[in-house]
Amino acid sequence: MNRQPKPAPDTRFLHVANGSSTTRLIAAAGIPGEMSLWADVLYEGPVPGGLSDESLMEIRRRYLSGEAEGADASLDPSNDLRQWRATIARHDSYDELVLWFEHDLFDQLNLIQLLPWICERVPAEKVVSLICAGSFPGRPNFKGLGELTPGELGSLLEARTRVTDEQYSLGQRAWHAFRESTPEALDALRREDTSALPYLAAALTRFLEEYPWTTDGLSRTERRLLHLASADGITLFDAFPRMHDDEDAYYVTDLSLAGMAEALSRTSPPLLTLTAEEAPYAPLAVRVTLTTTGAAILAGKQDRGPIDRWFGGVHLHPGAPVWKWDPARDQDRIRGIS
Repeated sequence: MNRQPKPAPDTRFLHVANGSSTTRLIAAAGIPGEMSLWADVLYEGPVPGGLSDESLMEIRRRYLSGEAEGADASLDPSNDLRQWRATIARHDSYDELVLWFEHDLFDQLNLIQLLPWICERVPAEKVVSLICAGSFPGRPNFKGLGELTPGELGSLLEARTRVTDEQYSLGQRAWHAFRESTPEALDALRREDTSALPYLAAALTRFLEEYPWTTDGLSRTERRLLHLASADGITLFDAFPRMHDDEDAYYVTDLSLAGMAEALSRTSPPLLTLTAEEAPYAPLAVRVTLTTTGAAILAGKQDRGPIDRWFGGVHLHPGAPVWKWDPARDQDRIRGIS
């Protein structure tokens, strides 16, 4: 790995991170430089291929702001996709661009979008470094950069490595495959040599597990929530940390969980019943309980049925080709169902 040397005292950094919790820690650690974000929830909503970056930004802006049908209007529409890009594009304002990301699906999708964008728009002579953490000493259940202390996070700066041509190339291929209108290319790519981005294959597998399963039509995350809601039910506030159980590339945010519960309560017939309840965090102040239909689906006695949802560039909806995740297959687990 091409580990970067200790920076000169006058190095002008631009730190681009996966979220504001990380940028706050960078500031608290006393690391010099300007800061920005690149943190789109790319596992939700449309991310179609065959479009310019400008056109895709408009689609994502509409989705994130709640303008698109089925969007989660609680998502923060102030996330400025244009500003993120403009900050990086002002490459004369910094000497080194440092990318701070993690191993989970949220971050890996942002990374494969960001790398080809940088490759096309930032001069090749500009230093671009990557910090991509999947573990940290003394934290056996490491989930992400946000759980580190400022001192721990600060120690990662000297572990940064310069982004390689192989990483740019893999990011470009993965970004293209993610936006294909069918999932075969993405399924194939995760089983190729992805060692240039060592956390990518596991993250893509986790993404494909969000397709309806052949066993019950539920995604992996939906099934976990229904399990937690069985018996006497559970508040989303209590369910949220337990959604991480048995997960290595977990990605669902609190707002995503709340949106999922709401969606499962509006199916016909509903799979969950939602009841307002006290909790320290308002979006998760809801008790979810399993309906009779939800229990039957969870038991594998019936299929969840058609859905209307985007998976990157794939749009599953009634009347469209059906793609499902088959846990019984060793390879080619994502397959068309006639």
